[in-house]
Amino acid sequence: MTLVPPNSTALERAADDTASLRISGIEVPIRHLWDPDRCPASLLPWLAWAVSVDEWNPEWSETQKRQVIKRSPAVHRQKGTRGAVESALEALGFTVEIIEWWEKEPKGTPGTFDLAIQIPAGYAVDAATYDEVERLVDGAKNKSSHISSIVLTPAGLTQAPVFSSAVASGIVTTIYPLGRIGAGDDV
Repeated sequence: MTLVPPNSTALERAADDTASLRISGIEVPIRHLWDPDRCPASLLPWLAWAVSVDEWNPEWSETQKRQVIKRSPAVHRQKGTRGAVESALEALGFTVEIIEWWEKEPKGTPGTFDLAIQIPAGYAVDAATYDEVERLVDGAKNKSSHISSIVLTPAGLTQAPVFSSAVASGIVTTIYPLGRIGAGDDV
């Protein structure tokens, strides 16, 4: 069926034929668009926006993106709690340990907490990762608490780093054969 009038030009009829073929051939899986597991990868940023994902990184793997989208409603339900911070970081595959100020010995500064995070393979322990962790935690924690320290450890690290040093000192002494020193030589 066509909507172009009978007096249309050949170009208009060709455009109508082309448009009708393309539109009818496109499948629109509406029910899959809201499912993080079945949504096409190219549409994940829009799904993340629709479910209010606070932090989005296009460099994440597809699996990480899907996990962040899945966990977003839980993070928003728990926002401002320890569980929200854990859930936000665990969505990226991080293993998180939160140490609140009252759990330290001696007690820390009230309203602060430390993060000990084991990061998965594929992440570097660098400033970009620290910044990403800070942004994720900042979006999930309550606004009256502050991060005291962040310790990132790569996954699979079984040996603690070992530091050592050495110091060497000495004096250079030149010994001349007997009789070689003359009257004009400096000693």
